[in-house]
Amino acid sequence: MNQTSATPMLWVAAAPFRYHVQHLIAATGVPWQMVAIVAQLPQQQVRTLLYGRDGRRRPRLSPYAARRLLAVTPEQLVRLRTQRAPASLVQDGLAALFDDGITIEGLAAWLSVDAATVSRLADGEGTCSVVTGALIRLACVERGLLHEGDSRAAA
Repeated sequence: MNQTSATPMLWVAAAPFRYHVQHLIAATGVPWQMVAIVAQLPQQQVRTLLYGRDGRRRPRLSPYAARRLLAVTPEQLVRLRTQRAPASLVQDGLAALFDDGITIEGLAAWLSVDAATVSRLADGEGTCSVVTGALIRLACVERGLLHEGDSRAAA
């Protein structure tokens, strides 16, 4: 008998994992999108864990997602904030975002950096944090310029 389709999935309560993600964000200053990338989970899954869907909090979570989230540590996320990547790795993403109509100022606000930093990165000068690079890729995903699987490769 094939049990893969007949076996019910055992779910776990979502609240402890929601609090874990909230703690990671508060302790490291890294946005929730990075937690999803490091946990190798879809952005939508982490977003609905934190903010709910249709005004309702998500009461349960798959054991797989729970394990992936619990494996993420503050130390991992802090390393991503301090680890540097060359600006050349984000140049194409920035160009695509500018071509799609996003402004330097809008992108700077979303990245929590100043406009001069965005301009410098767009010119391929210097470095940025791995978090900044991943957020640029995620902005491309949000605007349909990349697929989400492509953004996971950045982290």
